[in-house]
This record gives sequence, structure tokens and C-alpha cells, in this order.
Amino acid sequence: MSHLVATAAPVLVIAMGVSGSGKSTLAAGLGAEFGFRLIEADDFHPPANKALMARGEPLTDAMRAPWIDAMCDALREHRRNGDSCVLAYSGLRRAHRQRFRELGYPTLFLHLSGDQALIRGRMQARLGHFAPASLLDSQYAALEASSEEPDIVVLDVAQDIDRLHRQAAGRVRAFIAEHRRDGSVPRT
Repeated sequence: MSHLVATAAPVLVIAMGVSGSGKSTLAAGLGAEFGFRLIEADDFHPPANKALMARGEPLTDAMRAPWIDAMCDALREHRRNGDSCVLAYSGLRRAHRQRFRELGYPTLFLHLSGDQALIRGRMQARLGHFAPASLLDSQYAALEASSEEPDIVVLDVAQDIDRLHRQAAGRVRAFIAEHRRDGSVPRT
């Protein structure tokens, strides 16, 4: 595994997509490969949000606001500590994505996108997650297009996980190289 994190310029990589798109799996793999701190957005949901979603009820933007605030607070602290991070996060709303851009990190979004039927099948097959497949329609409805956001790379989730990881890791390597500061030393 390569550890390419530039200590002088921590970066933020966000694996985003609807529930069941594979963002947690991809983020964990990238975190391990690059030595980034892994942040799982689901860990920041208050219990009331999780209970609501477990009943198949989608969140409103007002319900998402404290969740976004908590993630931003945690990421600000990691930035102060010089930590590069990879965040597994839905990224459904354009305004919320902008909040992460304003944290002072160079930021790259990897949007895991794919056919709704494929993702629904994945959600139905997974065990132990609070979000049921019945939430998928509302997730797609809430997802605001990212086509005019140049820091978002769209990745097709229909490919196998190894190929998807290699493609994402290549994008992360290029992103790190682009944002590395003179005098930075890679962590080992």
C-alpha cells in the first residue's frame, strides 16, 4: 500500500452517492491505501434521524443540518491536526457539498453513480444497515446534479469493486499530486 499523504497540505476525499452505492466500502479501501483518516457520515446521525430512516421515512434538509454541522466540526478538527481524510457521505444536496469545500481542505468528490435497480438490489442484499431499500427513491429525488461542479468525478458502480477502487485510487493519486506543496514529506 502506498501512503502518499502530503503532511504540509492535508486533503479531503469524499466518496458520495445514494445509499447502497458502495461509498463506505470505497472510502475504507482508500483510507487504508493512502493512510487517510476514515470518516463515516452515518456515525454522525443523531438517533432520531436513524430511527426515522429505519422506518423508511426520508430526512428533510432541516433534519440533515445538525448532521452536516457535526461532520464539519469533526473535519475542521482533523484539518487543524493536519489529517487527510476520506469521508463516506451521501452528498445529495449541492449546498451541503459546498459546506465541505469551505473547510479549508483541497477537496475531491468521487460520486458513485449507477442504475437504480442495481443499487436497490445491493441494498436489499445487505444486512445490518438502518437504511432500508424503500428509501432509495427519496435519495434519488433529493440528489442534486453535480455536472457543473468541477471537483466531482463520477464513477460507475456497475464495475467490479477492484476495478472501481483502482479507478478511484488513480483519481486520488492525481489529486494529491496536484495539491502537494513544496517541502511536503509523504507519510510512511
